[in-house]
Amino acid sequence: MIFPYQHTDYTLIPQVTVGILRRSGYNVTEENTTMSRVLTIAHRGYSAAAPENTLAAFRKAVELKPDFMECDVRQTKDGELIVIHDATLDRTTNGSGKVADMTFDELRKLDAGSWFAPEFSDEKLPTLDEVIEVAKDTGVKLIVEIKEPGTEDEVVAALYEHGMQEQSMLCSFHYKVGVRMPELAPEIPFSPIIAPKDPVGEDEAVALADEAAAVNGSIFAVYYKAISPALVKATHTANMLMEAWTVDDEAEMRRLADMGVDVIGSNDVRLAIEALSGDRPLTADR
Repeated sequence: MIFPYQHTDYTLIPQVTVGILRRSGYNVTEENTTMSRVLTIAHRGYSAAAPENTLAAFRKAVELKPDFMECDVRQTKDGELIVIHDATLDRTTNGSGKVADMTFDELRKLDAGSWFAPEFSDEKLPTLDEVIEVAKDTGVKLIVEIKEPGTEDEVVAALYEHGMQEQSMLCSFHYKVGVRMPELAPEIPFSPIIAPKDPVGEDEAVALADEAAAVNGSIFAVYYKAISPALVKATHTANMLMEAWTVDDEAEMRRLADMGVDVIGSNDVRLAIEALSGDRPLTADR
């Protein structure tokens, strides 16, 4: 696979993106811009094997050594950063109501694992600090999704406190987070997220990619069913990597890889690593 940035002016490449690639083992220089495989993301940890966004899922993920693992962060009533995807507790805990209406101590009493399987009944909602410690010194980069704009300051402070600013990335549907990143944390890349339901046409692809690049996007994260050859091309032209989320089918992973997608997020990260670990032929117009 040819690295997408084939530009005469090498300074066009976002340096935070280059840094992420180098820390993933790629020899990315002005003379050598090749990479041999698709990058993998453990979506909410190894969430096919353990309850999502729990320490069990994150520990299982780092054992497999994906390129990234991703978590979602929200803020408690008393200002603590807690790792959970939904704004409400009902789906992934034995509690109910809004995360933002409960204190940290109240949330920590909840069972965050039994909904998945009885053996995970001791799992609690982790703090961001705890998840960072799982990722630290493993070589696995941490992607933190900002679910609530305004919490990025506290998230960035936690990453710096743990020395993880060069081993992490923020992502969000909220583009204003990306606008702030060069001033807030220039070492930390930003990944804008969108979720169209249908394949994106050529004109829309250019507009979407340009909008994502304008908010300092390094990896453009798009719902996998919306990714089209036109969007891949527009994303690369805008100097970003193309990410597909969330893909749990091996045939679909291979189809997206052949289309030119650079990064794939999966709940079943073991499957993704096995499906995408080898060299692949260059079949897309890069």
